[in-house]
Amino acid sequence: MSDDEDEQVESDANLFDGSLDGHDSMGFGLPTESERSLMERVRQELKHELKQGYKEKLVDIREEILRKRRAGKLPGDTTSVLKAWWQSHSKWPYPTRKTRLSWYKRQAFS
Repeated sequence: MSDDEDEQVESDANLFDGSLDGHDSMGFGLPTESERSLMERVRQELKHELKQGYKEKLVDIREEILRKRRAGKLPGDTTSVLKAWWQSHSKWPYPTRKTRLSWYKRQAFS
C-alpha cells in the first residue's frame, strides 16, 4: 500500500474509536435542537420536491394509460350488436359462406 492509502485506512479506523459520550472522533457532538429542526425542514422540502416530481410523472403515465384504454373501446351500439351476434352464434361462431357474401355485398353498397 502507498503512504496515502495507509493514512486513509488509519483515518477510517479512527472514525470508530470515538468515545461513548455522544461525541465522535472529529469533535462534533449530537446535533442541537435548532440543527435537528433545520435538518427536518430540509428533509421535508426534499420529500415534497420528490413527491411533486413523481406526481407529475404518474399523472402523465395515468393519462397515457387511460387514453390507450379508451382507444380500444368500441361504441355501445356496436358492442351490443356484436354481443347479440355472439349469443345467437355461440355454438358455431364462424360465419357461413352465404353470410360472408351478404355482408360483403352490404359493405360494397354502403
